[in-house]
Amino acid sequence: MSDPKHSPGPWKVAKTDDGDFGIVSRYDEWLAKCYPWAKPADNARLIAAAPEMLEVLRWLDAEMDCRDDDYGGALFSRGDFERVRRAIKLAMEG
Repeated sequence: MSDPKHSPGPWKVAKTDDGDFGIVSRYDEWLAKCYPWAKPADNARLIAAAPEMLEVLRWLDAEMDCRDDDYGGALFSRGDFERVRRAIKLAMEG
C-alpha cells in the first residue's frame, strides 16, 4: 500500500481552548476544528477514526483477492471482523 497523503493516524478528538471540538494528530498537532452548529463531538469522532477506517477498508479490499476457490468466497476470521468492528466503534463512539 502506498503512503497516505494525510497526517498519519491515529488521530484523536480534543477540546479547543474555547470549548469546541477538534482533531489532533498523534503528535498533538491540530488538524481540524469542528464548529458547534454541526454536532462537533460526533463529527470529531468520525473524522478522528478516518485513518483507521481507511486502513481497514484498504485491507478488506486486498483480502478480496485472497479467495478460496473451493469455497467460492473470501474467508475471514473472527479477528478480521474485530478490526472492522473496532474501526466502526471509533467512528461511532470515539
